[in-house]
Amino acid sequence: MLTGIVLTDYGLYRGRNEIDLSCAADRPVVLVGGLNGAGKTTLFEAVRLCLYGGAALAGRGARRGGKRAYEEFLARRVHRQAEGGMREEDRRASVAVTFGFFQGGKESEYRVERSWSSGAGAGGDGIDERLEVGRRSPGEAEFAPLDAVERPHWQQFIEGIIPRGIMQLFFFDGEKVARMAGGDESAAAEGEAVREAFGALLGLDTVEQLQSDLEVNLARNLTGGGAALRAEYERVREERDENDAGAARLRERLAQKATELDAVRGQTEAAEARIARVGGGFAARREEAKAELAAARSEHEAACQRLREMCAGALPFALVPARLARLRDGIREDQKVQRRRAGQAELKASIGRMLSRLDADGFRTGAALDGEGAKRAAMLVSRAAAGEAGGAGMPEPPMGLSESQAAVLVRAIDEADRAAGGLAEHADAAAASAERIAGIESSLARAPRDDEIGPLVSEVGRLRAEEGRLRAESDHIEGRISSSAALRQHLNAKLRDIMSRIYKAEGSQRRAELTRRVQGALEEYAGRLRARKVRSLEMHLLESARTLLHKGDLIGGASVDPETFRVSLSRPGGSELRRDELSEGEKQMLATALLWALARASGRALPFMIDTPLARLDRSHRDSMVDRFLPAASHQVIVLSTDEEIDQRRRSRLEPHLSRTYLVEYAGGATRCREGYFGPEEAEKVAAV
Repeated sequence: MLTGIVLTDYGLYRGRNEIDLSCAADRPVVLVGGLNGAGKTTLFEAVRLCLYGGAALAGRGARRGGKRAYEEFLARRVHRQAEGGMREEDRRASVAVTFGFFQGGKESEYRVERSWSSGAGAGGDGIDERLEVGRRSPGEAEFAPLDAVERPHWQQFIEGIIPRGIMQLFFFDGEKVARMAGGDESAAAEGEAVREAFGALLGLDTVEQLQSDLEVNLARNLTGGGAALRAEYERVREERDENDAGAARLRERLAQKATELDAVRGQTEAAEARIARVGGGFAARREEAKAELAAARSEHEAACQRLREMCAGALPFALVPARLARLRDGIREDQKVQRRRAGQAELKASIGRMLSRLDADGFRTGAALDGEGAKRAAMLVSRAAAGEAGGAGMPEPPMGLSESQAAVLVRAIDEADRAAGGLAEHADAAAASAERIAGIESSLARAPRDDEIGPLVSEVGRLRAEEGRLRAESDHIEGRISSSAALRQHLNAKLRDIMSRIYKAEGSQRRAELTRRVQGALEEYAGRLRARKVRSLEMHLLESARTLLHKGDLIGGASVDPETFRVSLSRPGGSELRRDELSEGEKQMLATALLWALARASGRALPFMIDTPLARLDRSHRDSMVDRFLPAASHQVIVLSTDEEIDQRRRSRLEPHLSRTYLVEYAGGATRCREGYFGPEEAEKVAAV
C-alpha cells in the first residue's frame, strides 16, 4: 500500500506538498480531483519517476536521447518559482514515496526519495541526482538508511519489491486504455503489452536469461575444434543482441509517434471545434447548399406552375361546389326533358301515319273491317292522338343544350371536383419548397466568408496531413519491428543449429548433455507455468469483462494465444465475437478488464493508481467503472479525476468506499493540494471558466 507522497518544487507543485494516501481496509478508494492542467498527471508521473527513475519514462519519449534527454526532463521538472528566493543555479526538486511491504510475515514501511539539482549547484551544467531508501519497523518513528543493501543496488532492491515490469498493470491512465481499445489496429500492441506483463509476473524473463547464460557458458568453454563454433556462436549472438537493441529503440520510437499522433489529433479536434463555432460546418458545404437552393427553387417554380395551370382550367368552378352540383342536376334534368320531347315527337309522327292509313280505303278492305270496326279503330287512334296532344303542354328545356354540349359541361364539373382534391397537395408542396428556400438562403447569409474560414480550414488540412505523415511513419516503424522479430527468429534458429553442432563436438559431450538437460527442464517449467497462468488469465478476463460490461451476456468465452498473447472473444453460443462489433465504450471496458485480469493473475497485492479513467467512456460505462471496478480493483485504488468524470452524483455513489478525497488547484503560477473534492463553490468556478 502507498502510504504517502511528498512533492517539493516538482513540476507545477511549489514548495512542499505532502499527501497522505493511506486507506482503511473497507474503504480502498482515494479520490484526487482537479481540472485539466491542474497537476493530476504530474502527480501520477511523480510516483513512477520516484520509484524507477529514467526507466519509468520509457515509451514517453524522454529516454530516446539517453542520459542527456533524461537530465533535460529532470531539469524541466524543477518548479520555476521555487520558494525561498532560490537562485537559478541552485534550483532543486524532490519526490518521496512511502509504502508498506510484508516480508517474512512482518510489515515494514519503506521511504524512497529521489532528488536532483541543476546548474552550478550540480557541479557544472548537468544534473546531480540522488536516491535515498529508508526503512522502519512498526513502532519506530524515523526511517533508517537501508544498510542491509549497498547503495549501488538500491534501485534493484526497489524493483525487487515492486517489479517495474508489472507496474504498468497497476499504474495506468485513460489514454493507455484508449490505445489498447483502438480495435484491430492496436491488437498487436495489446498482445505486446500482455506478453511483457506475463514475462514480468511469471519471471519468464529470468528463465530466458538463464537459458541464454547456459548457452554462452557452453560456447565459451569449447576447446580445440570447437573454437570456430564458439566464434560463430558469439558473432550470431552479438547480431541478435544488436537486433534486440534496435527493436527496443524502434518500440520507443513507435510509442513516441503514438504520443505525437495523439497530440496532433487533439489539435485537429480543437481546430475543427473552432470551425464549428464560426459556422464552418456549413461553409464547408457551401457549394452543396447552393445546389440545394437551385433545386428547391426549381421545385417551387414547378409547384407554382401546376397551381397556375389548375387555376387556368376548371379549378375556379371548385369555389362554388353547391352551384356546380345544382348545375349538374339541371343538365341531367334538361337531357331527360329533351329525350321525352324527342320520344313524343316520334310518337306523334307515328300516329299521323296511322291515321292516314286508316282513312285510306285500301286499309279497310285489306283489314276486312266493317263499318262498325272502322269506327272503333278510328276512335282508338283519335284517343292516342288526344294523348299526344296532351303532351304538347310539356315545359320547354331550361337550357336547351345539345347532348354533346351537356357532356362537355359535365366533364368540366367533374374535373373541377378532382382539381379541388389536388389543390392542397400542390399548395403544400409550394409552401414547403418556399420554406426550404428561405432556410438555405438564411444559412448562406450567416455562413462565414471564405477569408474568415479559410485559415482555419487550411490549419485543419495541415494537421490532417501531419496526422497522415505520423501514421505512415508509425506503419513504417511497425514494419521494421515485424522485420526485426522475423530476423530474431532466424537468428535464434541459427543459434540453435550452432548449439546442436556444439553438442556433437568432440570433448564437449558431457557438458553439452548436462546443459541440454537443464535447458529442457527450464523449457518444460516455463511452458507449464505459462500454460497455467494463461488459463488463470482467461478465467479472470472473462470474469472481469462480465463484471464491467453492462451487457452481461455479451461474452461467452475468452482465450489468450500462449505465443502471441492475442486475446480472442466468443459469444455465449461459441461463435466468434469480433472487436469491430463492439462499441467504443465496450472496447475500453474490455481493455480495462484485461489490465484488471492481468493484475489479478499476477497474485501481487499492489495498489492501483489510475489517471482520468472515465474520460472517453459514455454515461453507462462510467457508472459501471464507479460501481463495479473502483471499489473492487485492489486493496487500494488511487483515482485522479476531473469534475466531469466523477461528478457529485458518482462521488456520492463512491462515498461508502472512500477513505480520503483531495483537490489539486492551480492558482498564482503553482499547484496546491488540499483535502476535499469539487463542491458547489468549485462547480461555480468551473462554470465561470
